[in-house]
Amino acid sequence: MGKTNIKLPVIGFGGAPIGNLFKKLNNYQAQEILKESQKNKINFYDTSPLYGYGLSEKRMGVFFKSLKRNEYLISTKVGRYLVKEDKDKIDRGIFKGGLNFKPVIDYTYDGVMRSFEQSLKRLGVSRIDLCLIHDVDYFTHKNKFDFYFQQSLKGAYIALQKLKEEKLIKAIGLGLNDAEVANKFITNEQFDCVLLAGRYTLLDTSAEDKFFSTAIKKNVGIILAGIFNSGILAKGLKQSTYFYKAIPAKTKKKFIEIDKLCRKFNIPIQAASIQFPLKNKHVSSIILGMDEISQIKENLKYLNIKIDREFWNNLKNIQK
Repeated sequence: MGKTNIKLPVIGFGGAPIGNLFKKLNNYQAQEILKESQKNKINFYDTSPLYGYGLSEKRMGVFFKSLKRNEYLISTKVGRYLVKEDKDKIDRGIFKGGLNFKPVIDYTYDGVMRSFEQSLKRLGVSRIDLCLIHDVDYFTHKNKFDFYFQQSLKGAYIALQKLKEEKLIKAIGLGLNDAEVANKFITNEQFDCVLLAGRYTLLDTSAEDKFFSTAIKKNVGIILAGIFNSGILAKGLKQSTYFYKAIPAKTKKKFIEIDKLCRKFNIPIQAASIQFPLKNKHVSSIILGMDEISQIKENLKYLNIKIDREFWNNLKNIQK
């Protein structure tokens, strides 16, 4: 991964679904999904305090008790710490249940240290492999973006450097869904990696504009998430969203064209979705969120379907 000596599996496990993203899982279901992931050598687990307001981290912590520390890699995030709250007062947003906490946005040095300490307790570990500054973007913060961007550089970044010096984390990174903001961060400071969601997919290649060239020049590790663009590339147009919102007409048109091309070459669009980002040699790993055991096996099948070069050449004309 970039300039680090960390070796990631091709597919990483996205922890939002076991934090009850869109769908409520019980503890048994979550543990079985995690076991199946590990069994299939998907042993890089990405999570966040935000996912189920601590539920994802706590479920992973229970699972990690059955493993040796060198059998898995953990990525978690900072930028929000959790405080106890009455369950009837909690706005869970897109999460269908979770722990009885509310997140407090805080990218200051002290806020990040508080968030990190809470994560260690929930995960039941003494160190983290990758620690990412989370959601410093326009989508999350709107007109407060500039304030939080500066706060994260003066606070969160310094805190993570300190934790890395103390060998409590191995790599400092970013967890974002905005390629332009990711580029701004890595231009300003030295990061080990960026986990970028939704910006290098069949439908959105905006990471190519500036981010990739800067990351490659600075040898910043690239991890990609959201490769199904919040569902549309996994489930099709019906009952899907695009970046968790209604699908724009332009995106629908592009999807229909790509789906038609996939059918012409007899390729599942899910296979093309998984393999497309991995064709870029600078991408270390892709993170897939899975809320059913069957999805683990399906995604591995899609990863290994042979796709002709002609398909990729045709795809470039649609993506322009």
